[in-house]
Amino acid sequence: MERITAYFLSLLEVIEKELGLLKKTAARTMLGLCLISMGVFLLGVGLLALIWTCFMVMTELIGVVGAGLLSSVMILLIGGVFLWASTRSLK
Repeated sequence: MERITAYFLSLLEVIEKELGLLKKTAARTMLGLCLISMGVFLLGVGLLALIWTCFMVMTELIGVVGAGLLSSVMILLIGGVFLWASTRSLK
């Protein structure tokens, strides 16, 4: 009976250590995901600010319609580059 109790207590210690390790790993993973998502968000905001600035400069040069057209083409090209890079990295 003492051997079974010793095995059971050893099992509980192993489970406790593994759960602590799982908790640390999950926290580290969540922190990494949050940092990646914040980086992507800030990159998107930066790109939109860049496009808006280009739109405002082009408005002075070629008018609102031309500037809107060129800004839309720039956004589509940047999106296409991101999609191309993502499909290339998945292969």
